[in-house]
Amino acid sequence: MDSARMRHFSILIGNETRGPLTEAEIMAMIAEGTLTADMLCAPEGSPDWVPLSDHFKFGVTLKLRRTKAVSTEVEEEIAATRLDPDTRRRLLLYSLAEPANVDTFTQVQAMLALADHEKKITSTQRLHRGVGYAALIVMIGGGALLGLSRGFGGDALAFCGSLFVKEELNARTSLAILRSELSQFGEIKTRAERAVFEKPLGGSPGFNVIASRLNINPHTSFSLRGQVDTAPLTRKIAGWGLKLDDDRRVYVLHEAPSAKAAELLGAQAAVLDEVLSPTLEEAGFAQLFAEVMSTFPPASFTEAGRLRKEAEGLRMSALKIFIDRVDFHAQAASSQSAQKAWSGQLFAFSERLKALQAKVYALTSPVARRKRWSEFNSGQGAELAAWMLTSGAKEVRVNPDGTFVLSEISGINSDSLNLVIVSARIAGDTVFLPWNSKHLGTSKWTSEPMAKAFLIDRERYKVSDKVTVGGRTFYANLQTATHRFVYTRTSPQWRYLVLARDTDKDQVFALVDDKTYAAASKGATITPAELAKFNLYLRAEESVRPDGLYVE
Repeated sequence: MDSARMRHFSILIGNETRGPLTEAEIMAMIAEGTLTADMLCAPEGSPDWVPLSDHFKFGVTLKLRRTKAVSTEVEEEIAATRLDPDTRRRLLLYSLAEPANVDTFTQVQAMLALADHEKKITSTQRLHRGVGYAALIVMIGGGALLGLSRGFGGDALAFCGSLFVKEELNARTSLAILRSELSQFGEIKTRAERAVFEKPLGGSPGFNVIASRLNINPHTSFSLRGQVDTAPLTRKIAGWGLKLDDDRRVYVLHEAPSAKAAELLGAQAAVLDEVLSPTLEEAGFAQLFAEVMSTFPPASFTEAGRLRKEAEGLRMSALKIFIDRVDFHAQAASSQSAQKAWSGQLFAFSERLKALQAKVYALTSPVARRKRWSEFNSGQGAELAAWMLTSGAKEVRVNPDGTFVLSEISGINSDSLNLVIVSARIAGDTVFLPWNSKHLGTSKWTSEPMAKAFLIDRERYKVSDKVTVGGRTFYANLQTATHRFVYTRTSPQWRYLVLARDTDKDQVFALVDDKTYAAASKGATITPAELAKFNLYLRAEESVRPDGLYVE
């Protein structure tokens, strides 16, 4: 069939929808007996659910192959105590036992009963034979006197002779009928003995069933593969005599960071920029100072003009003196009513100068930078680390070459890269960097669905019950006008483990060997590799009744 024209169907099995499956897959499942004609299906793209028989043909495709019957332990035990066939036949022939209880005799009991009965028969036969011979002699003698005469005497002699002849004919006929019946029953018994109890039908290989029942969770069915480039960060900290620790990790969050977490990540990025920025020079200071001076409060007072004059060409080393001058004028202006408003503005301007002073110190002093980084990690940095620890994010350690593979996560695309965080350690302190951080190089990554075989291998079925079926008595019989001949056999027992996953509402039945059945306990977990050894069924099935055997 052309794959481009092959239809696909979804199938409702129990309470679970399977598919879409191809026509070939469905026909294979029909052949295995997994699907029945009344199960509902829906062609791909159609909202209507109809019986499978509307689209597929169901028929008898099973071919039986006769094999040598394998005796079970029960059959071997029965065979060990079973009567010899000839002995059993003679018990039934002489009506010393009924078909229902003949098998309760032991061989010794049967032989004793037959010996006693046949002894009685022999004695009776001798008596009858003697009487017969005597009667024959009498008839012969009488025939000499009366047989040649006509009348009542001759007729009576003829009548008595006919009775002896008729009795002999009836006995021979009964014996012939009995022999015919025994011959017929022998054929029936032979067929029944050769009948094979086949393995239960309707099962499917364990791996196929697990694969068809696989529930794919979109939040845990993808992998992320990539390479982390921390070279930019390494170069920046090398200028301060530091290097990255070997412990680098990649985290994938279940959801976007909360507002508080985003604030902490932003604060860490700002502090990191501050402590890793180049040493401040005069040109850089002049630019920063000019930005602060643009906020100087305008006024027509002489003091305002003097301060502006002093600020011209100010160097870093004179910043502290200038701050003191601004504080002095602000304090002096506060005592004059005309300058009170300007005094308040001047105090605010002084605070901006002091913030600049702290920044200049941090940008020019390695000690200050380490202190700034330490203060952050003991406060907001600790909060950030605690949040990451309790976020439930999936994590993996990065290989020495920067590569990593993170499995069982949701799919990642360019819009969800904010879920990916890279951690590194600087002098024992952890820094968390968003995937697109400027402190990381251009990193390669790809997100793709995980292999189905990997997902199947994660499946775990638990034993909820243990079931044994079979061991039923089957019979073959011949019923005649005067006798009923019966032969019985016991069907083999089949052992099943009843299995389900924690989230399942239905169950599957695994047909297992005696050793596995005995070793399994309720609540035990069975891996897919173990289930692949057995056939799985929708219910505990028995052997199909072989031809020639029946159940009462």
